[in-house]
Amino acid sequence: MQKLLNSILRNRTLLLFILLLALSLRYIARNQNYQRSNFLALNNATLAPFFEARHQFFSYLSRNQHNQQLLEDNQYLLEKLINKQSKALLLDSIPFEVIPAQVIRNSIQLNYNHITLNAGNKSGIYEEMGIISAKGVVGIVHNTNEETSSVISLLNKTLRINAKLKKSNHFGSLYWNGNSPKDMILSDVPLAANVQVGDTIATGGMSAIFPKDIDLGVVNEIIVPKNDNYYQLQISLFQDMTNLNYVYGVVIPNAETIKEMISDNE
Repeated sequence: MQKLLNSILRNRTLLLFILLLALSLRYIARNQNYQRSNFLALNNATLAPFFEARHQFFSYLSRNQHNQQLLEDNQYLLEKLINKQSKALLLDSIPFEVIPAQVIRNSIQLNYNHITLNAGNKSGIYEEMGIISAKGVVGIVHNTNEETSSVISLLNKTLRINAKLKKSNHFGSLYWNGNSPKDMILSDVPLAANVQVGDTIATGGMSAIFPKDIDLGVVNEIIVPKNDNYYQLQISLFQDMTNLNYVYGVVIPNAETIKEMISDNE
């Protein structure tokens, strides 16, 4: 013990420098968007092998639970197809394909959460690709390398996606306010919409990232801010964002053409 204390005392200046440097980098990464993005990209590329190894270990221990989730996901998709309750395989007349991937890291405790997938450029995953699960939207790809990709989680306060009331097609902006990982906020829905608790929320399709009519969740609370002409709706997600395993990257043909058309109309 005395030798350890002596060693610490001899190197106290170096240790203090390393501590201050780490704290400075952490502060910059948490508070500056550009630096945070670069730090996350570097972190993803450096630590992805560790995350993959850790994921494989825990996957082996919980393989029965994963198999059960796969059965539930497949059952959910089959029910949607049989009952024809969703057009999640179509963007109007434009079909889309999906690329399967596994979540090897999922942060949920921060304000700006990210997800790491075990699929990257080699698998066809690219930046700004939408990521979905069998039960809804998961996030949007932020950056990739050959083997892995980093996804901006739905539980990230910077992310907003176009969504709508399924029964009336009134649109709004869906985002997370940093509170419960089970709930989102749908804002900018006009008071003219006849909203009721229990109404289903789905993707609006006004982008080349997510097809429309992918179910997201249901309204569990209706708020009318004072002196405002728009609802603020609290949404309970169908997808449990704290329990992600298998997800899918959405490949929409002619996505660039769709983006140009949307840009021209703005």
